[in-house]
Amino acid sequence: MKKITKIISTALAALTVVSTMSVAAISVSAATLKAPTSVKAENGEKSIKVSWKKVKGAKKYKVFRGKKAIKTTNSTSIKDFSVKSGKAYTYKVKAYKGKKASKASKAVKITRMNYTLIKNVNNGEGVVTLNWTKRTGANQYKLYRKTSGSYALVKKTTATSYTDKNVVSGTKYTYKIVCYNTKTKTKSQDCTAKTITYLDKVTGVFAQEATDTKSVAVKWNAVKGAASYTIYRIKAGEAGFTKLAATSSTSYTDTKMAVNPTAYMYKVVATKNDSASVESDQRLAPYLPKTDKVNVYYHDGRKSATVVLNLKKGEEYAEGKALVEFASVQGLYNVEVVEGADVVKVADDVITAVNTGKALIKVTVSDTLASLINAVSNKGASNAYAKAAKKAVYVEVNVA
Repeated sequence: MKKITKIISTALAALTVVSTMSVAAISVSAATLKAPTSVKAENGEKSIKVSWKKVKGAKKYKVFRGKKAIKTTNSTSIKDFSVKSGKAYTYKVKAYKGKKASKASKAVKITRMNYTLIKNVNNGEGVVTLNWTKRTGANQYKLYRKTSGSYALVKKTTATSYTDKNVVSGTKYTYKIVCYNTKTKTKSQDCTAKTITYLDKVTGVFAQEATDTKSVAVKWNAVKGAASYTIYRIKAGEAGFTKLAATSSTSYTDTKMAVNPTAYMYKVVATKNDSASVESDQRLAPYLPKTDKVNVYYHDGRKSATVVLNLKKGEEYAEGKALVEFASVQGLYNVEVVEGADVVKVADDVITAVNTGKALIKVTVSDTLASLINAVSNKGASNAYAKAAKKAVYVEVNVA
């Protein structure tokens, strides 16, 4: 009997040890399932990404937005697409092993923001200007710039534009902007970076008709860092500038001239790769080609000079009026139809060919024109026009 009692006692003792060990093992297992750490919430493409460190022993995780469980996963990150721009969200994560759950992680707060878009990056006169899209949820924008290496913070601003005055001609600048919310201390993704090479404005533009009266010479000062220059021209009476040519030189000879007397305005833009400087100041060059008759720039002591003008029926010749408008000076010409009043009509210095035939127009040049030519630094023309101010110029009009 004693032997049986001893066996039972030993068995009970063994069961007690095993039971104690099992409880201890379960307690240890539960205790080692710690709350997730390093929880981060980041704005992504149309979503918020929540991530955390792996928890030892965990088989799955539940992500809570506010008090609601929104996702169960065996990964260590999720993307929450059911979010709205400008709204603040709070996330927590719990680790699970079977039915056992860890405590919730520390909460992280984030404001949903889309990344911005840089709309324009342009060279100005001594500056680079930028503007970008306003984003809901952002109450601050951080502007970064680099010339080489890593980005440096340039400006924190609530505006959606910036003027960078710290620029050097020929230097390439790359800009990016990050939307920021100071209340939740969260940011958007980086925007797509934009690059521009800053180039100074072209100066010293000079245009003058060549002595052979078959071309106009255009010159300008070099711009540091420029690879080439684009020359634009507008003909008197036209609506806008057209591109003439691109050159690596600092001069250009325009041989694409009109048959009839006119005036041209020139401007030059410095370029490098896809970047361009601000437009130069515009330069006026009166142009009068030689004809079989007498050049209006030249007077040999006769009482009059003659210019031949060839027009088609219905065509207008507005260069005289346009020249006045170019220079912003009024009263330079007095125009009178001497012969062929049924062939041409003149109104507001515009000659209109109404019928085929020939006409003769008398043009009296005012004293103001000498000042205009002096202003465009055309000395030869200035002297000629100073004499012409006292004489009449006759325009022979042939209408086909």
